[in-house]
Amino acid sequence: MIAETEAYKLLAADDTLNRLFNEYRGKVFPGQYKQGIFTYDIPEKPINMKQKELAPFARIYSTYETPHDYADDAVIATEQRITIDFWCKNAKQADNINKRLDTILESNGFERYTANEKPRYMDSDIGLLMNVRKYRFFDWSDLEKERKEINV
Repeated sequence: MIAETEAYKLLAADDTLNRLFNEYRGKVFPGQYKQGIFTYDIPEKPINMKQKELAPFARIYSTYETPHDYADDAVIATEQRITIDFWCKNAKQADNINKRLDTILESNGFERYTANEKPRYMDSDIGLLMNVRKYRFFDWSDLEKERKEINV
């Protein structure tokens, strides 16, 4: 499993988050992009999607991936960490979006963590509040696969 891809799928498919984004934005996000949720980077060409009037929008990217646990000298779990940056107009919007992100991701096996960074700040390049959320996911899929094979 790729953590940032899984997070993208979960967020893009969540009706409550979609309604919240549309309400704050005042419209559906334009183009083929699902709710202005992007992986890795926000497109600037051919059209700049990082525009104040399109807020809120979000970017999900991987920040860390490493073996987490071993058994018999083999990796049985991987830890993956992702960061979700999102831009919105004010702190009230940020709080509501943060709560929904936590609900969606934590109910699907992600764990929120922090590393003493600023949780939000004014992005002077665009005039929006930029928010930073960090999550990690422990992937035990290889272990689960082995267990299924043994029990067959």
